[in-house]
Amino acid sequence: MARMDELRVSLSPRLSAVRGLAQMVEEFGDANKLPDQQVYLINLALDELITNMVSYGLRGVARPKIEVGLQVHETSLILSIVDNGQKFDPTEATNPDVSSPVAERPVGGLGLHLIKTFADRMQYEYTGGKNRLTLEHDLTPEAR
Repeated sequence: MARMDELRVSLSPRLSAVRGLAQMVEEFGDANKLPDQQVYLINLALDELITNMVSYGLRGVARPKIEVGLQVHETSLILSIVDNGQKFDPTEATNPDVSSPVAERPVGGLGLHLIKTFADRMQYEYTGGKNRLTLEHDLTPEAR
């Protein structure tokens, strides 16, 4: 498979769009010889973020849009996701309780916690009526 340094996808704001996107990310990972674990973490992040956008952030938006970008640079893998939903900064989300027994924890927040934990860098901005989240994952030399 030929190497491709960038993947750009515009998605319909439906949960079913995640499945097709996951396959594209896997193909991108194969083409760039990315470790399976790295591809899994990117798909986990996309599943969580898009589910939140569709379920909460894009409600009531007349023409909802989601754009996903994935780029490989020399030492990093960069995931960007842009939507025109309600302003939401996942970098400010509080850390969930991970020390109490599962049955006693409140529901929610764990997905964003995982995304923050696995990304090496995370940046958010809200400009032009759009949420822009960028996650950067460092790549080891053998992943290139």
